[in-house]
Formats: sequence, C-alpha cells, structure tokens
Amino acid sequence: MSSGTESKKKKKASEVEVLSWQQKKELIDKEEDSMEREVEELISWTNMIESMDDNQLKEYLQNRPESLKSVKIGKVAPGKKVKRNAKTGSSASSSQGLMASIWKFHKEDDEESSMAVR
Repeated sequence: MSSGTESKKKKKASEVEVLSWQQKKELIDKEEDSMEREVEELISWTNMIESMDDNQLKEYLQNRPESLKSVKIGKVAPGKKVKRNAKTGSSASSSQGLMASIWKFHKEDDEESSMAVR
C-alpha cells in the first residue's frame, strides 16, 4: 500500500513544473501590466462618473452593464424606518424608567445617611 502512495507522490512531483527566476519575472511583469491597465481603467471610470450631473448618473445607474450590478439599488421600505423609530422611542421610555429607579434609590440612601448623622 505504501508503494502506491509513493508512486502518487512521485507523479505529483514530476508534474510540478519548476520555474526559473526569469519565468517568474515574466509572470510578474505580465501581472504588473494587467494591474496597471486595471488602474488606468478605474481612474478613467471615476473621472467619467465625477464629471456626470445628477440626471446622467441616474441614467447610468439604470443602464449600467450587468457585470457592474453587484449591489441592488432601490428605495428603502418605509416600514423599516418606522420600526426603527418605534424602537428608539421604547428604549427612551425604558431608560427614563431606569433613571427614575436610580434617582429613587439615591434619594433613599441620602435620607438614610442624613438620619444616621442625627
């Protein structure tokens, strides 16, 4: 059984191509060129977007290529806003109740300490 695994390892080792430093440099140079092109494309795209007015931007967003539609753009549901507002209102009232309890507790402590001093 071990001879079978050894032959597989030898096969993998022979399949792996050893790259010389020159080949590695060529690959890196190609990657660098492609990255430079991508950066140039990004710069030109941002310049185009920055030069658009509001109507042109709306039109662009509606007609942009499918490959750029990674994020859905839509209106926020009004129900979610209402829920958030209702939630903050309930937390405000609960914090007021909490503060009232704390003040009551401190007042009782003050009264006890003033009685103990007498």
